[in-house]
Amino acid sequence: MPAYVIERFYWEARGMSIADVVIAEIVFAWVMLIGEVPFGLLSDRWGRKPFILAGFVCEWLSFTVLLEAYSLSAFLLAMVLAGIGGAALSGALEAHVYETLHGHKLETRYEKVWRLIAIGGLLTSGLAALVGSYAVRSVDLIWHYHVSWWVLLGTLLLTFFLKEAPRKQDAVSGSLKVLLKGLSFRRVYVRILCLVLLYEATIDFVDEFWQLYLRDQKIPIVHLGFVFVLFQIMQAIGASLSRFRSPVGWAMIYSVCLAGLSVASPLVSIGLLGLLYLCYGWAEPYVTTIIQEVAPENGRATFTSLISVIERLALLGTGMLFVFVERVFSLQMTYAALGLVSLILLLLYGVTRTHQN
Repeated sequence: MPAYVIERFYWEARGMSIADVVIAEIVFAWVMLIGEVPFGLLSDRWGRKPFILAGFVCEWLSFTVLLEAYSLSAFLLAMVLAGIGGAALSGALEAHVYETLHGHKLETRYEKVWRLIAIGGLLTSGLAALVGSYAVRSVDLIWHYHVSWWVLLGTLLLTFFLKEAPRKQDAVSGSLKVLLKGLSFRRVYVRILCLVLLYEATIDFVDEFWQLYLRDQKIPIVHLGFVFVLFQIMQAIGASLSRFRSPVGWAMIYSVCLAGLSVASPLVSIGLLGLLYLCYGWAEPYVTTIIQEVAPENGRATFTSLISVIERLALLGTGMLFVFVERVFSLQMTYAALGLVSLILLLLYGVTRTHQN
């Protein structure tokens, strides 16, 4: 959406500091943390469509609040609504895609389909951001949020036509207690979590602050649309490289690029950020597919939500580290800390390897 490329500048123009943004992100993470598992359990019992629909309603309401937000409390309310929407969508959306393919005996194509969905979304948002970066020279920043508001409203209306995928119903096997008991005997989940967290505990802060980071690197705001399109293209290219299955290799490149941002020059910084999005573009469909493949059939959304809960807890810890480093040193040095976090998770991923996984 056009709002993404100017998001941090919009927040800054409305009086939000970097610390305020991090506080808002922490509130968002806590709402997601609280809502993930309950929404997952209810989605497994009542179906996917009601929660996909509720998720888009809350995200649309979040943008409605952002249009009139001038204080931290208003931005926090928007983040609460966005968090509820994200928690409702989490698990339900991925499970819906997998179950739809399963109903047509095409579940083995899930990774390919998810990569195509990711590529389509990335290219579309890249085009929107390019338009938005040019529009900033002739219209106010709020124009971008008005456009995004209408896009979300259109998405919400289209969701009403979504068809529920057929699936088995088994309240006992899908209960949280049984699900947790089953997880305790699968060491492979520890390894999966290390790989998931390596990206998810760090990429949010790259997403949230790359605009301010490049501005501090003296990159003009009018060029950020092109830069964002570059990032989207790199992520789309990464999503298309499914044949290069080397999780350790991709993770090593990702960690080195994160750390390199703390000392890089402006042009090198753009290149490093592009490589980060290339790695994440490859990893996101890969880990999403693994999660869906190992998830219990009658607790798919709940299982995905449990993974997301752990992601949120890790994100909270990384957020506190991010704020500390930014206040004591600089925004640029926070990327060295993020690189250290990803490196530690990469080492844990390596030492948890077994013959079974």
